[in-house]
Amino acid sequence: MTATYMDENQNVINAKKYEKKSLIAAIVLSMMLIVGVPMIVLGASNKIWAVMAIGIAFTVLGFYGCPIAWVFFGENRFRSALVGAVEYEGAETVESLAAQFGKPVNKIAADIRKLIERRCLVGYVFDGTTLVASRKKEKPRERIEVGKCPSCNAVMVYENGKVVCPYCGFVREATIEEMHIRQ
Repeated sequence: MTATYMDENQNVINAKKYEKKSLIAAIVLSMMLIVGVPMIVLGASNKIWAVMAIGIAFTVLGFYGCPIAWVFFGENRFRSALVGAVEYEGAETVESLAAQFGKPVNKIAADIRKLIERRCLVGYVFDGTTLVASRKKEKPRERIEVGKCPSCNAVMVYENGKVVCPYCGFVREATIEEMHIRQ
């Protein structure tokens, strides 16, 4: 595996880490909301004030934090797809990414800056309109397109014996028929 290919995968891995962390936070806050209300009722009815206080804290944190956490998850999921578009499809201009994702140009530019800040687009220089690889990239290994992703409807690719979606990460083992047909 070449160094460039490893860097590209590392960018996608870094973006997926942020996505995963925000998903975990959103789920935890959702569960706090769900568990907090019964804790208030049980604590108050049985005069267990500590349980009631914890239930109130869980409910307040869940009520206010849950929507914010889910919004952050959605943003991180979109940014992860943005990294996939840059790494796997070679998208370089803000205008082309904005057209591909149906988002405003200034939103795409802000997200690219955020991704560079988070070290999810290592090896790129961004001038506000164009992403340029800061070093000459080797050609990525040839990938074979294999149908559409059932999760996000992007084009899936065959790599290392698996059919993978470069955007959402959906993975399934390739069948022998697919390998013979596509090769």
